[in-house]
Amino acid sequence: MKIAVIGSINVDLMYKIDKKIKNGETIIAKEYQILDGGKGANQAVILSALTNNVVFLGAVGNDSFSDNSIKNIKNKNLDSNDIVIIEGNTGLAIIEVYNNDNSIVVFPGVNMSLSTNDVDKFLDKYTDLEVMVLQLEISMDIVEYIVDQCVLKNIKVILNPAPAASLSKEVIDKVDFIIPNETETIEIFGSNNFEDLVNSYKGKLVITLGDKGVLFYNGTSPEIMDAKKITVSDTTGAGDSFVAGFSKSISENSTIKEAVENGTYVASIVCKCFGAQTAYEVLKRGNQ
Repeated sequence: MKIAVIGSINVDLMYKIDKKIKNGETIIAKEYQILDGGKGANQAVILSALTNNVVFLGAVGNDSFSDNSIKNIKNKNLDSNDIVIIEGNTGLAIIEVYNNDNSIVVFPGVNMSLSTNDVDKFLDKYTDLEVMVLQLEISMDIVEYIVDQCVLKNIKVILNPAPAASLSKEVIDKVDFIIPNETETIEIFGSNNFEDLVNSYKGKLVITLGDKGVLFYNGTSPEIMDAKKITVSDTTGAGDSFVAGFSKSISENSTIKEAVENGTYVASIVCKCFGAQTAYEVLKRGNQ
């Protein structure tokens, strides 16, 4: 069985600062790195460290960033032939890390230019897919198209609705799991009564709560699984790595509680590293 991820590829320009920047202020960063990112690529790369049964569809531009992005995908045990090159700019994210937390500005670039034709070719190539992982750094029209195709092909859909955007009732009804954080949950569902929401969706909705853990439906009632107690270096990949660990377990027919536990463990490893994909080798060694 294969797990597919369709989503964004970005270049992350990440810098650490000692205080928040005020309007009109210039400050000195402690350090910076240029890293591989994008929520789709992050989830695919972390998944590929956990299992060999992962395929990934994404897009890069024809700019100076594209070669390194494609090389990174190839080096992370993923088929770089599935990466579409589109005229325009590769996605770019500016990540500000302050006090072990981050703020992110994303320029989507050609991530928004993936087409239904690209999706059809990908799905025709991989006919044994059982789990599809999606995020919202690609066009919502394409997300909806992929969901519809997965329903037709009996492929489970795990949707990480980030960055937050309005979701139709049809999309919510069709996907198997929705994994937002607290802010995304409020924006999408219009409520901060998380326990009632999780109870009403009976296993479909899993809410990540940062260092407070993960809220999910255990089969009889809402339950919070505590986050691992670790020394955090960077939270940039926390949500993506949780989704990867969760998805891997779902692909193995684990229970939701087991999937949440695995997602929490994977996120704890990634948060010890600086950058979303830098834990790849650590996770890879742990799964050999």
